[in-house]
Amino acid sequence: MRAIAVDLLLVLAVLAEAICVLGIVASASTFERLHYSGATTSLAPVLVLAAVAIRQPHPYTAPVWNALVDAVALYALNNTLSHAIARVARRRRL
Repeated sequence: MRAIAVDLLLVLAVLAEAICVLGIVASASTFERLHYSGATTSLAPVLVLAAVAIRQPHPYTAPVWNALVDAVALYALNNTLSHAIARVARRRRL
């Protein structure tokens, strides 16, 4: 049962990323691309974190902590990097 839950969470994470990539490819402007690229760091890392946590027999193992740090870093740094890119794009009028 655990393996099915892990597989389902990973499939959902890949689907979320694929939808965001399609949005990036289909978008017309730099700012729309930033919007879709920001969405890639919100849902999929949490789904991967849940899959890793379910897969591990104990919740306090190194892979769970690594996935947690990665998910938090992606979520926290995304806003800063998106704003920096948008600021440069606005100055260059891209």
